[in-house]
Amino acid sequence: LPGSLYSATKHAVHAMGEAIRADLDGTGIRTTIIAPGMVETPFFDNKPENALQPEDIAAAVMYAISQPSRVDVNEILVRPTAQPT
Repeated sequence: LPGSLYSATKHAVHAMGEAIRADLDGTGIRTTIIAPGMVETPFFDNKPENALQPEDIAAAVMYAISQPSRVDVNEILVRPTAQPT
């Protein structure tokens, strides 16, 4: 299946993030899984229309790390408005 290896690695990264979160439980260290949709990068041969920009992902990171210590942002899914689900 086209893209199946890519999808499998994304799932593996998500599972690793959850495992790290469990390992760090009780330490006060917070983890956030940020799952971006299509981002305009050199990864694509054809420039995707309406893709996220790197600064969009940076804003998600800033949101997660700027929360007070009592807040743990577990996961952020960011997709372009026009990206199919």
